[in-house]
Amino acid sequence: MSLTLEQLQDRLAKLETSRNAGNDPLSQEIAALQGLVEQFNNIESDHFKQAAFLQQLFDLIPIGIAIHINGIITMINPTGVRVLRARSEEELLGKKAIDFVHPDFRERAMMRIQQLLDEPAQTDFSTVPFVEEKFLTVDGEPFDVEAAGIRMAPTEEGTPILVLWRDITEQKRQHRALEESEARFRQLVSLLPDGVVIHKDQKIIFVNEAAVKMMKVDEPEQLIGRTVGEFLLPEERTFVEQRIQQLLTRWEALPISKNHLVRPNGETFLVEVRAFPFMERGEKAILLVVRDITEQERMREELEKREARFRLLADLLPAVVYLVDEHGEVLYLNQSLDDWWGYSLDEIKTMDYFKIIDREDLLHALKVFRSLKLGESAYYELRVLDKSGAAHWVAVRTTKTMLEDRIVGLGVALDITWRKEMEQALKQLTHRLVTSLEEERRRIANELHDEVGQQLVGMKFALERALRQVQPTAARDAIQDAMHQLADLTEQVRELSLSFRPAMLDNLGLLPTLLWHFKRYAARTGIHVRFQQKGLDEVRLPQSHAITIYRVVQEALTNIARHADVDEAAVEIRVSSDRLFLKIVDNGRGFAPDEVLRNYQSTGLKGMMERVELLSGELTIHSQPQKGTTILATIPLSSPSDFSQ
Repeated sequence: MSLTLEQLQDRLAKLETSRNAGNDPLSQEIAALQGLVEQFNNIESDHFKQAAFLQQLFDLIPIGIAIHINGIITMINPTGVRVLRARSEEELLGKKAIDFVHPDFRERAMMRIQQLLDEPAQTDFSTVPFVEEKFLTVDGEPFDVEAAGIRMAPTEEGTPILVLWRDITEQKRQHRALEESEARFRQLVSLLPDGVVIHKDQKIIFVNEAAVKMMKVDEPEQLIGRTVGEFLLPEERTFVEQRIQQLLTRWEALPISKNHLVRPNGETFLVEVRAFPFMERGEKAILLVVRDITEQERMREELEKREARFRLLADLLPAVVYLVDEHGEVLYLNQSLDDWWGYSLDEIKTMDYFKIIDREDLLHALKVFRSLKLGESAYYELRVLDKSGAAHWVAVRTTKTMLEDRIVGLGVALDITWRKEMEQALKQLTHRLVTSLEEERRRIANELHDEVGQQLVGMKFALERALRQVQPTAARDAIQDAMHQLADLTEQVRELSLSFRPAMLDNLGLLPTLLWHFKRYAARTGIHVRFQQKGLDEVRLPQSHAITIYRVVQEALTNIARHADVDEAAVEIRVSSDRLFLKIVDNGRGFAPDEVLRNYQSTGLKGMMERVELLSGELTIHSQPQKGTTILATIPLSSPSDFSQ
């Protein structure tokens, strides 16, 4: 029979009283009882210490712990109070435990509690394992938990159920985020045009659709589970194994490599491989991005062959072949430069081009190139100094194009100094020819005026004297008729002399000569000339300019009289500080200038253009059938040419 501490103490007191009364046989029992009381006191002290430790553990443990009896919460630790978002344990004690279980999980929670209560009574402790549920805070907000239950020893009040739970809301959120991230990763990988392969311990565990197509198999399962080495050439396996070991050791991405892969059907093809470290379910794996570069490599080899042929051809050309980017950096030059200008290729690539190319020419070339669209070409000429300082004329044909995602200019520069020299020599020869022509015209005009004209005047005087002496009527009539013919001949000689070269152009200048010509032209043709000028009366033009303007106006008005079928023409001359502008307009029949010039139907038009070009000027003709004609000429006044002397 076991006694409680209180019963032992009570019995000990009675025995002590009996002993004091002289009952000695009880002394031994009293001593035994005193020892038993001391033992009970020691046990109670140890129990108190253990209870204190368990209470401290109960308060500090980072999971929620609560005890409910008959479904009523009787104890809860601070973590449980905090997780349920209560202000204190008093707010929870006495409440129904099931009220803090989400309605969707209450039925299952009740079944778990009943399972604990139904365990055999001789079992001191019965448990139900952790399962995922949803609890509610005191505010009714749901959150995810892992919960387990323990049945404790029955008491007079009932059987206590100890509930343990852990808040896994953040854990589940992270898990969902991980799943979503993995789903996005797999979706992204499935859309990539490159093959993606993941292998662990060299065994393939994942391939995307592009890798399936690349390997020419029907489904991923034909690749998954097989080793990487099965798809490598024997001579490349050691290299690949070394790269795998290097990646796993350093745990960082490897540089791109090129390997040959062998398809299950035996075909071999070249790939470009990028390798990255990859964690698969907490274990080290390797992610490969594989690109089939067989065709790319074939095209690269073909391009290299073509480039070699291009370089060979370019080096043989008697011209500079160049490639520059949009910033002026030289990307390529052929070998012809050494033969032409004495500069080495390295000197050309690093020099300041403004030192060897005329500044205005270079700025014009840059402006032209920047205005080009991709695929368009342009032509321009540059003045270039060679290493000895001698000047060269260079004709450049450049095309704007793309090269490796860069805008570049591909061009050919040809030394045309000889052509310029020939053009200059031809120009000088033409100058001399025109000068000789004008001199001959002036000589003929002078001879017609001075010699033939004087003789005709002398003959007229002789006939007049004969007329005064001759008496018969028939003789007088004959002489009178001869005098009329002589007068006509004199007028024709005078007109011929003026058309060759009006003397007043040399004596009075261009403006009076033009005014005289317009008056004489109107009298002969009936076509009125509407004339406007600005600045012509304030300058004394060089004879070369004066005779050119006069001849252009003379030829244009002659063509109007012959072909335009109008009764009015307009001539306008404006003189600035450095240029003279001429404009001749009629509203007549018009014509097609290109066709006329191409078919050499008008030497007069060609002559006008050549005369203006000899003065470094420009003459353009704008005309269409039935829409009139406009002739525009611009002549610089600084030209040294003077072919009138």
